[in-house]
Amino acid sequence: RASAGRTFRQLAPEWVARAQGLQAPPAHLEKAKQRARRPPSPMASEVPRAASSRPRSSVVAGGSASSQPAPPKPRTTLAAIQAMERQRLERRQQMDERKNEKRREEEKNAERGVLGDADFVRMIEDWRERDAVSRPAERHAPFECDFDQKGDRASGADVVGGAAAATADRGRELCVCVRKRPIGKREVAANDHDAVSCRNPRVVVHDCKHRVDGITKYLNNTSFAFDHAFAEDATTDLVYESVAKPLVSFVLERRGRATVFAYGQTGSGK
Repeated sequence: RASAGRTFRQLAPEWVARAQGLQAPPAHLEKAKQRARRPPSPMASEVPRAASSRPRSSVVAGGSASSQPAPPKPRTTLAAIQAMERQRLERRQQMDERKNEKRREEEKNAERGVLGDADFVRMIEDWRERDAVSRPAERHAPFECDFDQKGDRASGADVVGGAAAATADRGRELCVCVRKRPIGKREVAANDHDAVSCRNPRVVVHDCKHRVDGITKYLNNTSFAFDHAFAEDATTDLVYESVAKPLVSFVLERRGRATVFAYGQTGSGK
């Protein structure tokens, strides 16, 4: 039969030579046999031992060799549970410290007559300290009332500016003031805190809120502008000197017409 395109007659001499052992073995097998017959040299036997005793090194950028770091050990389930337990204990300790600090702060506030949530009280006081430095309150200037009976200024409406000046003067005919009252008995019984700040001529209402998580607290400050804003410690004499006295002089001395409207909750000091 033919094998790989070669006939029987072509393959027969090769098979006979192999059977008789006359064909030479391949070159690579012959070289391996020769190396096996050679005795080992002392230098060749020492090199592997010296090489094996050296630490492994790797070439890093720049051509310098550095020892290869050992791979990190995998984190076991037990180690992960222990780490979670330590973190839980740390959070509990921090919460206990905050609660103790808040309780001590509430006791100090009660001694000085300040009620309400200690966190909100502290946030409002911090805001007032910052605002007092950045935007101090203005002095209460008496209300200017120099109009005649027709509503024009005593110097006349025919001043420079014409109708625009008359309109600006007409705006001074109205003065809007607000006076803050102290906390009442009902608010003290409900343990409410002071959430209104007066910085003449502004009144700021501090809306105390919680974020979506139900834990984080923050303030939503809303500012309102008036001609005069009197705080709870303002005296009645100051209110009279700033607002009512100019109207009395206008009515008695110049025979003008003036009206004072007092609007507020019953018992608030109108």
